[in-house]
Amino acid sequence: MMDRMPHADVQISSIVVVNIMWWMVMLAGIGLGATHLNHCPVQSRIPIYLVVLGSSSLLALSVTYCRYIWESGLMSTITSIGVALLHLFTFCWFVAGSTWVYGAYPASFTPGEARYCHKSTYNFAFIITTLVWASATLSLCCCACFVSMTCCKTVTARHRLTPTRTTSYGTTHLLDEDDATGGV
Repeated sequence: MMDRMPHADVQISSIVVVNIMWWMVMLAGIGLGATHLNHCPVQSRIPIYLVVLGSSSLLALSVTYCRYIWESGLMSTITSIGVALLHLFTFCWFVAGSTWVYGAYPASFTPGEARYCHKSTYNFAFIITTLVWASATLSLCCCACFVSMTCCKTVTARHRLTPTRTTSYGTTHLLDEDDATGGV
């Protein structure tokens, strides 16, 4: 029988569910963008944004999965660099797509109008972009709260945040007078 903590199983299950949901969303984005490639005159880049965002996200996830096959060595380094570059590209593409999606707001869903964009394509791009920005903001706020709480807890416990010459990270040992004088 495996000796794993119950919270580890929940964490793994949650990651799997989120990954499956992200795969489905990105596949839908690729499909919508490719199907309605020429149906968004207000901003012709929105369908392209969906196709490229979906493709680069799925490729980054796939390479991330493959990275765990090689735990060390040259292939591990190459896949790690590839993952980092793909995530950087995806982030930059997401920022560019955000300007295109939000710049076209409010789009018209009546064909023939100047601000026309296919309803499902535009709404999908708008909702996905907004949800990603909202979740990134929430994550940053949670990280800031965690760092603040950690710093406050450390300070109130009267520990140093940085080591001195006589201490090291993670220790609370105070020097004896014999240690400070070198045993003399």
